Amino acid sequence: KDPRPLKERSFMAKAQQTIMNYLSTHAYPGVLTPKTLATPTVKDFQTIFKFLYAQLDPRYVYQKKFEEEVLLILRGIRYPYVSNISKSQIFSAGSLSTWPGLLAMLLWLVELIECVSRMNPQDIDMSDPDFKESSQFVDRVFFDYLVQAYPVWLDSGEEPQELESILADQFQQKNAHLIQESADVERRLKNAKDELEALLSNESSLVLLERERVEMISDKEKFESYIQKMESKHQRMADVVANQRQQQDAAQVEQMALEKEKAEVQQVVDAQQISTEDVDRMNTERNQLLETLKGVQEKVQDAEKEVWSKEMKLQRVLDDVETLVQEYTSKAHRLGLIGARRNTASSPSTGSIGDRSADGAEAPDDEPSGLPDSAKDDPLGGTAIELVVDTHTDDRQKVASVDLRREVRPALQRACDVFASQLHATQTMVLELREQTDQLSESRVEQEERVEEMDKQVKRHNKRYQELRDIIMAETRASTAQIEQLEADIAAMRRDISQGELQSKAALTHAEAEWESVQRGCRMRRGEISEGVVTVLEDVVQMRTHAQERLQELLQLV
Repeated sequence: KDPRPLKERSFMAKAQQTIMNYLSTHAYPGVLTPKTLATPTVKDFQTIFKFLYAQLDPRYVYQKKFEEEVLLILRGIRYPYVSNISKSQIFSAGSLSTWPGLLAMLLWLVELIECVSRMNPQDIDMSDPDFKESSQFVDRVFFDYLVQAYPVWLDSGEEPQELESILADQFQQKNAHLIQESADVERRLKNAKDELEALLSNESSLVLLERERVEMISDKEKFESYIQKMESKHQRMADVVANQRQQQDAAQVEQMALEKEKAEVQQVVDAQQISTEDVDRMNTERNQLLETLKGVQEKVQDAEKEVWSKEMKLQRVLDDVETLVQEYTSKAHRLGLIGARRNTASSPSTGSIGDRSADGAEAPDDEPSGLPDSAKDDPLGGTAIELVVDTHTDDRQKVASVDLRREVRPALQRACDVFASQLHATQTMVLELREQTDQLSESRVEQEERVEEMDKQVKRHNKRYQELRDIIMAETRASTAQIEQLEADIAAMRRDISQGELQSKAALTHAEAEWESVQRGCRMRRGEISEGVVTVLEDVVQMRTHAQERLQELLQLV
């Protein structure tokens, strides 16, 4: 039953408006008026139905009666309520009782056409690269080909060569796009392999970072030492500034005392009764004293300038010495002559430099390290060369913590000799490793040639395998066809046997029924015969008795 409110005015008005809009926007050839879908004639209904179905199948040809054709078409497109429509309703399409159901059918047909048009869009650009990469490209190409080729094949019965060439061109374009994309992928893969080889050929970033971390730790220690020295220097300068301020305060106090004394002397002088000669003499003495004082002040200023200059020179020398000491300590750290590396190299529990391989693992005892024996010992011969400069001491012998000329210099000379021996051994090892690398390269080339030859053999075997596979597949298909034929024959024989068995069972049942009937007839016949025999025997006995009685009567008469 159709659940739609077919006879409601609102539903009918909406359906009429929908159908009217579709017909008016799709070049309906007939006349459209408000009464066309309100009270249509049979001819109007036929025209509207043919136009709508032509949107789905433009090549359909009506051959039978229209009433029969409509029902066949509705069943073909699976109209869910086709059972509610009869030939008589189609014949009288404009009546008030039949028109609501036919109007609902036309509305469903319009909705079906719109749905199909949305499912099959015509505005897809087949040359769009994005669409060619999508999974719908192949289906759409084949669909368009079938849509164009099927009517041609129906009309002529021949294969459309032109459409096949168009189809081939489309797939060739897609294939060219795929080849280009494959080339891009191969190029990116080659670049990635080159980058990987470059990364593998270069030194490990972990080793570089570890080296940088050690250097940064060393730099940190240097900066901490420098900061401590600067703090000490700052404290020393602060002490100097405080001392100068104290001297300045003392000088100010002394100046105030002198000014006070001068005032007192001036009062005494003012109170004295002196002559003009005394005043002249005193002025002369005063000028001489002022000149003497001025000369003494100039000498003091020159002396202070010279002291300041010498202090600045001394400070620059001390800064240079500190810089040289830091540079000396940094280089000694890097060479492993002082600090953690020296402790590690000289400790018996951790082993010497030659006891470890390049990756940090212990080297086997039977493998030569390639370095002289002196490299396995302390290159400094046990001499401590760590230098500490004390800039605050007044003793010249205590400025440096070690004797640079008698201890450090000979030790560094021994270390240079040891490192030169190590360098020579390392260069020898590098040459040996290069020879091994050349041998490995030659071996790799030979292996690549072998691999190439094996690839050729694999290709020949694959070709032979493909040929054998094709032969086996052909034989298998033949065997499969024969097996299918045999299975069909066996199925037919089984059907025949089943039919024969059914017939035999039916004949057996019929025979059993006849046997029962015969047995039943035999039993009835046997009963009848028994009754007849009994009756005959009784008649014989009666006849015998009667004959005896008659014989006795005759004997009596005789």
